[in-house]
Amino acid sequence: MVRFVALLLVCLATAAAAKKADPKECEVCIKVVGDILEGLDKADRKDTGLVEAGISGYCGKDSLNRQERKLCYLIDPIKRKVSTPITFGMTAAEVCKRKLKKESADICAVKYPVKVDDNTDYSKMRVKHLKQLLADRGVSCKGCIEKSEFVKRAEETRHLDL
Repeated sequence: MVRFVALLLVCLATAAAAKKADPKECEVCIKVVGDILEGLDKADRKDTGLVEAGISGYCGKDSLNRQERKLCYLIDPIKRKVSTPITFGMTAAEVCKRKLKKESADICAVKYPVKVDDNTDYSKMRVKHLKQLLADRGVSCKGCIEKSEFVKRAEETRHLDL
């Protein structure tokens, strides 16, 4: 009976930890490292120098968006810490969440902008996302404390997304 209770507590703790995980955690890093991996042949993934050359090649593209350029800026000084786990066969998610997140918390903090359209109901968004949306629009919300104030400001600046 004691073993059953202990097992149940472990399962509940694991479920609670998994539930709190942010689904968008390291989303830009995972995309960038995944794109770098796609650009490499299987044999090239075993060579640290070739992986680092792949990182430089990817980060040198003009077609990268702002978030991808920022991530490239963050991983450029630590290319060896990016390339080494790749040579061991780690996936993009493992590289970002296990290795790079420990190296610099900023790497997983880079996120894509919140997507909105004409029918977006701002009152259903989290305050965190409203703040991010307003920052992406270049709008300040001085004195905003309540969620309703952020929602009102987001609705006032809806035209900036178009």
